[in-house]
Amino acid sequence: MYMEAHPEVEIEITYNTWGDHNTVVPTWAAAGTLPDIIYVHGSRAFPWSFEGISVPVQDYVDADEGFNVDGIWNESLDLYRFQGALHGIPYDHGPVILGYNVNLFDEMGMDYPDESWTMEKFREVAIAMTDTEADIPQWGWTGSYPSLGNTAYYPTIGGWGGELMNDEETQVLLDSDASRAAFQFWADLIHVDNAAPTPAESEAFEQGPWISGRVAMTPAASWNAPTFTKFGDFVWDVAPLPSGPERRITNSFGSGYSITGNSDNVDAAWAYMSEYLSEEGMIFMWGDTGRGSPAREAGYRAWVESEVAPPSAEFFIDALNEYAVTGNPYQNLGAAEFNDITGRHTGLLRAGEVDVDTAIAAIVSEGQAVLDDAAARLKEKTG
Repeated sequence: MYMEAHPEVEIEITYNTWGDHNTVVPTWAAAGTLPDIIYVHGSRAFPWSFEGISVPVQDYVDADEGFNVDGIWNESLDLYRFQGALHGIPYDHGPVILGYNVNLFDEMGMDYPDESWTMEKFREVAIAMTDTEADIPQWGWTGSYPSLGNTAYYPTIGGWGGELMNDEETQVLLDSDASRAAFQFWADLIHVDNAAPTPAESEAFEQGPWISGRVAMTPAASWNAPTFTKFGDFVWDVAPLPSGPERRITNSFGSGYSITGNSDNVDAAWAYMSEYLSEEGMIFMWGDTGRGSPAREAGYRAWVESEVAPPSAEFFIDALNEYAVTGNPYQNLGAAEFNDITGRHTGLLRAGEVDVDTAIAAIVSEGQAVLDDAAARLKEKTG
């Protein structure tokens, strides 16, 4: 459609896998071979802005009367703000809430999850829906937590009042009674209650136990919908994330597109991005298609009406408007390394190879070193 309206423009598309992209882009930058526009995951927006991989588009946003950011969630825009200016435009942004297998709930005669659920109710139901003695084991929960990535740390510790780091992203705050209680809750679901598979047990299922229909509940983001619907041979739906002892809170996160420092076609690049990421563009590309998580509420509402979205998809919008927040670290030069550290140690905890105190101590020690180094690098370059 764009090419029909702009026959004078030529577009060359380069595709990277998710696993390669975040490594390839800095390599392109070092070689001076970046394309005009790149995909930027929210966790890379700050360092890539700082390093000049992406350039400000704020002047274009301000001057382009046909483009506005009013319908884009502020939480998603914040990911792409650097030194007061937008360095990219988000195209998707979504929260993590609770997904459940409707078929298993019906078979077990269990009431579906709803807004009244607490974490203790969730645990009670997860245990009740577990049957590890069956020919093919069944569990109440996927065992996905504890986890501390950008879409998981508030679901893991937030309900208990835990925090991963301070707002300035200079101090790890994980060593607290609240976070310790939260970690123990999720670890016990796997290793004490046996209500979730261990990582080794999950590997026995080619597509994982959730897609195989052997798990009652899982974390669910709207970008999961196409996979759940296409590969899961069961009916699934969503409910609000259960409230913890202190609050109901979850993470939201997403991705966007930026114009690069190597671009010789900045005007043309913006002309394309402004159409691609307009309200109409997001509805067409990600809303109506069911691919999920448009960063504009109008696009998200179109997605809710798509064939791919679950029946109660409106709960995603409720979360975005009421209790979902962007998860740290994202305004940090060490964000990727920090996330690698948390992923490694929470993985060991889920596997039963370390206890809660050991996992937290390791994350605090190694993670603080990363934050200290990131702060020093930032100070060195900015004064």
